[in-house]
Amino acid sequence: MLAGLSWQPVVAAQGEVGTATEVQTESSGEPGSLNRAAGGLERLENLHLLSEALVDRASSGSAPAHEFRIEARMYRELLRQVMLDNRDRAIGEQMPQPMLLDMVRMSALLHSAAECKTGRVIVCPTDLMQQLRSQQSRVAQGLEMLRMMSR
Repeated sequence: MLAGLSWQPVVAAQGEVGTATEVQTESSGEPGSLNRAAGGLERLENLHLLSEALVDRASSGSAPAHEFRIEARMYRELLRQVMLDNRDRAIGEQMPQPMLLDMVRMSALLHSAAECKTGRVIVCPTDLMQQLRSQQSRVAQGLEMLRMMSR
């Protein structure tokens, strides 16, 4: 699936740099299995953690542009896989469309942030950072609602 990206640096949930393989194995212990074995909510939570780390790095003003672009692309590809897998689920088991759309919007904003480079670092304008934080909040609220519904 993402074998070509497995060696690339990726921000883990705690903001530490790891590899795509490390992020993919957190859930089940097998490389590349995050997208297949993890439950829908867990997969969305992992994507949210990645986006939180990317937003934090974008706001730092010192994130290396090349790494940030790779990680933003990885977010997009992981989200794409979640959406494709969601199509294969039974209607009653599918993830809510509004939640997925919020994550697509986050992906678009992360892509915009990846284009905000000054020299070799990411430096985003204030309005984009506000949009990123606002979208991050929407995704967090949607995930909280999903957690409550799944109990």
